[in-house]
Amino acid sequence: MRVNEVAEITQGKLLNSPSIAEFSRIICHIEQIQRGDLFIANDSTQISKAIESGAYGIIYDNPKMEITDSEIAWILVENIADSLIRLIRYKLLAKNVTTISLSPIEEAIAKEIIDDVSVKFSSHSLEDIIELLNDEVSFIITHNQNVLDISFEVMSSSVLSQRPFLLLSHTLFDSTIFYKSTHYRINLPKIFFNELSSVLSLCENRQISHDMSHFKHIPYFKPNFLNAFGKVIEYGQAAKVAIAEEDIEQFKKYMAYIANNAAWGKFLFLVPLVYLELFNQIAQTFAYNTQEELCEYIRTQNFNFALVLGINDDTLTDALNTNHKQIQEPDLFSSLWEQETHKEKEDSL
Repeated sequence: MRVNEVAEITQGKLLNSPSIAEFSRIICHIEQIQRGDLFIANDSTQISKAIESGAYGIIYDNPKMEITDSEIAWILVENIADSLIRLIRYKLLAKNVTTISLSPIEEAIAKEIIDDVSVKFSSHSLEDIIELLNDEVSFIITHNQNVLDISFEVMSSSVLSQRPFLLLSHTLFDSTIFYKSTHYRINLPKIFFNELSSVLSLCENRQISHDMSHFKHIPYFKPNFLNAFGKVIEYGQAAKVAIAEEDIEQFKKYMAYIANNAAWGKFLFLVPLVYLELFNQIAQTFAYNTQEELCEYIRTQNFNFALVLGINDDTLTDALNTNHKQIQEPDLFSSLWEQETHKEKEDSL
């Protein structure tokens, strides 16, 4: 982008007459700065480092900031966040980018199977979005309302009357499907087939390159198989499973799905205290206040399926792994040593 163009779009003021005429990229993260970039300085203390790294221009909002290099462009704006939004909207319009609104589960599935370089997934940060738009982009996929609000063209997924694939077989946590003349065994329960159908239909209708063989797993209804000491072990290697979910409505769907498809199982609900009375009427329920309490319930209670409300899968697995390190599992040699010691004590008596 040309220097004068940036100043006009941001409604900023170019304070000098730089020797450069345009910028190669717009960057907000100091560690990403390369020669020729325009640096948006949320933190004015990083400006000197940006110049050392080769920045051709600085956008900043501190009128007391001294111009230390007259060769580069210094653009003063009233508000950094407003300037970012203006630049993002300009880029979206100039590049004719379509923003696609998906649910969090649809977005997670899309991330697994889409391999199209013109499709980008946005984060919650305006800084990340403006940097993402430095590349060639046709579509931005998001469930972030802030991104959707500043977009010009927004499309949503649709609920299909017919799935674009055939279900061949399934278990509680995985499925085998037939899609475009190929069999795929995927770690996706049928509870998410509507979301999978929507994503596949989107890709087909918009000619977005995708590959089902890339699918590994999503962090929703993800089973963590546990041994007797609460340690997460390999998939399918235990009869105890812990599943985390932050959203209460999604949590209720998981409850119904397991009840309908695994009625033989023993359930355990672990919830924040405010939900204890609600779920205690349905099945064995405990309220947890700390991750230590949560892990203790999982380690000591008898269950096949533990549904944990209020945390995500990463938090659950981190808590279980941290807690497990503090628990001494018996091994073969320690067991034999204990038996021998016990025998010696009996003999001495």
